Amino acid sequence: MERTIEVVGISDELLDRLDQQADRIGVDRSSYVRRLIERAVAPPGSWSTLAELVAPLHDYTESHGISKKEIEQLFSEQIAERRRGGGKSDQGGRTTS
Repeated sequence: MERTIEVVGISDELLDRLDQQADRIGVDRSSYVRRLIERAVAPPGSWSTLAELVAPLHDYTESHGISKKEIEQLFSEQIAERRRGGGKSDQGGRTTS
């Protein structure tokens, strides 16, 4: 059974950022929010599978028609750049500009 929830106090700026994130992976706002809620209420100590971790990437590439070869090339380039020391990392290990 589907339910509807109402969330009060969301600014236009936050809603715009939410929509941008959903657009990046090629899903609508409802689907994106549903995924966020599912992740937020996952049982403590539960491990995400690799498939769950890369699901947003899969959704994005599928919705944009990006081939496996293009994905492999992108990852290879990013790994090579990282090994060369290109790009700095934040505390979470993400590359920053």
